[in-house]
Amino acid sequence: MRIQINYKICIVFCFVLMLFGVFAQNAHFSAPLSMASANNFPQDTLPQKDTAAVVKKFTQKGLASYYGNKFHGRRTASGERYSKNKLTAAHRTLPFGAMVKVTEVKTGKWLVVRINDRGPHVRRRIIDLSYAAAKQFGMIKGAGVIKVKIQVVEWPANPENN
Repeated sequence: MRIQINYKICIVFCFVLMLFGVFAQNAHFSAPLSMASANNFPQDTLPQKDTAAVVKKFTQKGLASYYGNKFHGRRTASGERYSKNKLTAAHRTLPFGAMVKVTEVKTGKWLVVRINDRGPHVRRRIIDLSYAAAKQFGMIKGAGVIKVKIQVVEWPANPENN
């Protein structure tokens, strides 16, 4: 009986690996953007360049919150000190150094931030913005939470350090 169960699990595992391989081959990829062009693209589309380096697209929608002043000067998960005056953000899974376009769904306003920390640590929120980024979105005087769409516009050169 035990041998039959292990055999069935092995077959299911192999089947899942085969499916993963098929989907991985059909995945869509786009090229990274340079920092200079990341701040100059139109709001609705991301320009793409032909380069040898190919990176995977990433888009996510959800709620954004921001860091309070009490975190200013503290170390982030990446090891650098948090500065409330820089355009940075925290994300649960994106690699440190990734440049992310954050677009407010309601107004279409956007800006580009750099991921340097882990979080948010509140359910249903997808990104924690620095104080400077939140101020540009008008979150400081408002509810403190906005609905956003995030897109990676540039992946870090060495993501293995994350």
